[in-house]
Amino acid sequence: MTPMTDPNSLPAAVPAPAYTYAEFRALVGTLAAEGRTTGPDQSPGLARYTSQNQAHLDRASATQLLPALVNHLAHLARPEQWLVLGEAWCGDTAHTLPILARLAAESAGHVALHVLLRSDHPALMAAHQTNGANSIPKLIRRDAATGADLGDWGPRPAAAQALSHALHADKSLHINQVIKGMNEWYAADNGRSVQQELLALLG
Repeated sequence: MTPMTDPNSLPAAVPAPAYTYAEFRALVGTLAAEGRTTGPDQSPGLARYTSQNQAHLDRASATQLLPALVNHLAHLARPEQWLVLGEAWCGDTAHTLPILARLAAESAGHVALHVLLRSDHPALMAAHQTNGANSIPKLIRRDAATGADLGDWGPRPAAAQALSHALHADKSLHINQVIKGMNEWYAADNGRSVQQELLALLG
């Protein structure tokens, strides 16, 4: 499935193909219904995660936004483009992307968010690795006028990253237990950590 956004209508600084958040949600829904996912790996496990991620996307969409962060975004000195590298099967993307999309929507037009699939943009991902890994989601901030990089964030808040390392280091845990532990952390945190880190980054 190709994005509905016409690449010719995108600003020059936005690599194509790119999705709006609404287009990405529609893509996830379509793929889940078809038992598929994004990217070259179409394994049953990743297809199952894609279906499960719809609930995470819905929950994160209702996250309470941090007023100080919303106010900061509404008064940015220069408009920004937020490019978010992710995939439909990625749980961390499902927990974080809706919050970023809502922040962009509440920014009084100062932030335009575009979702890019990691599998479509290997060079961009390679330029924004985390400790040598293609970890997602990855938020890349750019000057909307010039396309210059203003910094990046991701793939997780620091506390979630520490938990992920600890869970993966415990070889007695099945991958499903690791995923359950991460999902529980995101539910309990309710989007606070990512917003606090973004506020610190922007400030």
